Amino acid sequence: MSVNDSELYYEVHGDEHDKTIIVLHGGPGVSDYEKGLTAYGPLTDEYRLVVYDHRGCGNSSLTPPYSNEQFADDVEGLRIELGIDEFVLIGGSYGGFITQEYAIKYPDALSGFILRDTAAHGGHRDRAREIAESRFDEVKDAHLDTPPLTKDAFDRVMEGNVGSDEELKETFHAMLPLYAPSISEFDADAAREGIEKRQFHHETHNYTFTHEHPTMDYREELPSVTCPALVTVGRHDWITPVEYSEEIAKLLPNAELVIFENSGHSPNLDEQDKYLETVRSFLSDIGFVADK
Repeated sequence: MSVNDSELYYEVHGDEHDKTIIVLHGGPGVSDYEKGLTAYGPLTDEYRLVVYDHRGCGNSSLTPPYSNEQFADDVEGLRIELGIDEFVLIGGSYGGFITQEYAIKYPDALSGFILRDTAAHGGHRDRAREIAESRFDEVKDAHLDTPPLTKDAFDRVMEGNVGSDEELKETFHAMLPLYAPSISEFDADAAREGIEKRQFHHETHNYTFTHEHPTMDYREELPSVTCPALVTVGRHDWITPVEYSEEIAKLLPNAELVIFENSGHSPNLDEQDKYLETVRSFLSDIGFVADK
């Protein structure tokens, strides 16, 4: 679909007459629609689910700029093209940044939004570095079937200074154990399979991590967002630790915070059944249910 001079790959699942949920993935240049479909696919028994690859990601065109504002404009463009009058937006990790941007800029069509393991500003990166570096030796000592995780490679990813798609792929693969609830729970086989299915676009990643992420700050605007919000986070998330979701929930005037005690960065997968129960309860509470 052509949206704002970019070609976006999207899929729609569920009954066209059901209320619509749009899911935003994380990791610009690293992630795509598939994990969102896996995590939220069960909701199609009650809802129409729209998943897509953001510009510069997955199967969508490599069309700059890769700014948070442009990503939010693309959500609005997609909504208009699909004729969606009201919807709930779900955004995890970097998709949570875009969700906040959208809720601030385009509140009218939103019935509610759900944030998963994200932050309101780029300051979380310093804390994430501390946590990650404290776990480097644990990852090494676990002798996992992953590429070696080095500080230099890690720093290049975090600073948006990756030299190639292949370098981004290898370093992200090496970093994956950090995202699990614990190193001992990391599934190396599943991680390898997932890595091979993904497309990596280092220029998209580099742009967002140099031009957007460091200066991003929604803290002043969030108190004006009155739309109902569900803020979720895994207790053991390293890259957007719990305190950053707590901060968002305090800033939003109509937010509920839920912490998943046995999850890392992805409680929607680590504790999927419990997570979806929480989502369904929130949607019911805000009246976002099928018309009878």
